[in-house]
Amino acid sequence: MEATPGMMNVDQRWSQQGVSGSSYSFHSASELSQLFHLVGKRFDALQLTPGRLKGEMSIAQLGAVTLLKITTTHRILLNGDRGPDCISFCIEASGQAKDHKVFCVPMSAYSVHGFKQGLLESHFELSADSTTYLTITSSRRFNDYLEHFGLESMIGEMEMSNSLQSFPLMHQHMAKEFEFLIQNSFVNTIRPQQAGHRLYGLFVKCLTCHDEEGCFIPMVSTPRQELVRRLIGWGFLHGTADTNLDQICQMLFASKGTLIQSTKEALDIGPMELLKRIRLEKVNGMLRSQERRKTAQLTTVSEVAQYFGFRSRGHFARAYQELFSESPSVTLSKARA
Repeated sequence: MEATPGMMNVDQRWSQQGVSGSSYSFHSASELSQLFHLVGKRFDALQLTPGRLKGEMSIAQLGAVTLLKITTTHRILLNGDRGPDCISFCIEASGQAKDHKVFCVPMSAYSVHGFKQGLLESHFELSADSTTYLTITSSRRFNDYLEHFGLESMIGEMEMSNSLQSFPLMHQHMAKEFEFLIQNSFVNTIRPQQAGHRLYGLFVKCLTCHDEEGCFIPMVSTPRQELVRRLIGWGFLHGTADTNLDQICQMLFASKGTLIQSTKEALDIGPMELLKRIRLEKVNGMLRSQERRKTAQLTTVSEVAQYFGFRSRGHFARAYQELFSESPSVTLSKARA
């Protein structure tokens, strides 16, 4: 993966556009991946549940904080670089957190996640029919804010944990505040710098609002979870490779049994099915992008399918139809319209 641009580059991009808030629809995981580029983030995205995907991303640049609202009709996996100076405070706000996961670990209701200090990678799943609010800000800047108010001890907590169990009322308050700021950014009724400072105060309130036993959840990554992340990263990086399970196991230094069980535990599918879906996602993304097809010098559906390792036209067409609920030729026709 390429390095993630810093927050200054993001701020400059928004300043040049002269936009405080915007909303974009997406109809594929690859389109959602492209939308993340608007805020300087590079994520590979994969649709995990079959059907026609519909979603929307709303973006508000509020001083030092970028606030995103993502709605999706299907379960989506996002995997990529977080960057060296980045933390997030993220919540699922629609009560559909059943399949929400961070680094393969299910998130409970009313939880907040994404704020671990020093974390360079992102790996999370969005549930179907969910609404997620995701904030992005500089970890150094937020640490300065904590130190200014004598809350240095919070930095240590955030170095060990990536999520916390919040109270329902606190969780609801955060969702309402995020929605208020998103909506008002569209009509320019709030000052971005003041809104960013307001969000920092909200983050501190979230971190300090818990019972005597504490609510921080230590981040522990198991070897199996790490194995799944490596497999996903390899799949997106080598999406045109023609490999079998034995070769994959050798490259990842894992046994067949461990790899199969790990992917089924994390994603409910086997490793070869996962890699096939990644290749189907890559086909879908290229069919939707005239620029990408032109760069790869590909014109037809068959050429794109073969480019990503699909040799059987009939098998490919069936698999594509099952995942996206439309034929690849329809996807290409829509892109050309």
